[in-house]
Amino acid sequence: MGPDLEKAILEISLRMRLLKAMQEDKSPSEGLTERDVTILRLVNERGKMTVSQIAAAEPNVSDSTISTNITKLWRDKQMVSKTVSPENQRTTVVELTDKGKKAIEVVNKQRAERFKTLFQALEVTDDEKQVLLKILNRAIPFFDKHLGLDKTANE
Repeated sequence: MGPDLEKAILEISLRMRLLKAMQEDKSPSEGLTERDVTILRLVNERGKMTVSQIAAAEPNVSDSTISTNITKLWRDKQMVSKTVSPENQRTTVVELTDKGKKAIEVVNKQRAERFKTLFQALEVTDDEKQVLLKILNRAIPFFDKHLGLDKTANE
């Protein structure tokens, strides 16, 4: 990669984290961890999900860890509801509460603002955005395979 590129990436990463901290100071996100946010985003995007479905979406995290996170989001933060499935009494269904929907809305808005700020700072042209999009899309399958999200890698 080269030391100059690595240093630039680290510098931008630091500033993005500082920007995130500034946003969270202005509008606290209820002390959500990255895993909490991942779970909330997943349930927000897909609707009602079982604990097993949520755990399957994060293959490198144990089911018990996901279950513990969901319980904290339910009991401590009231951001999800947990109900027993009428079809299968052994299955718990997770759904966002209004508080959870509001929290993920704030998180998504903050992320969008950070990316907007980043692109303003980069002053990228439309052509450069297209090149960047191609590069990022090329990286997604690599990360999917590396993180165990690539279903074909497990077959």
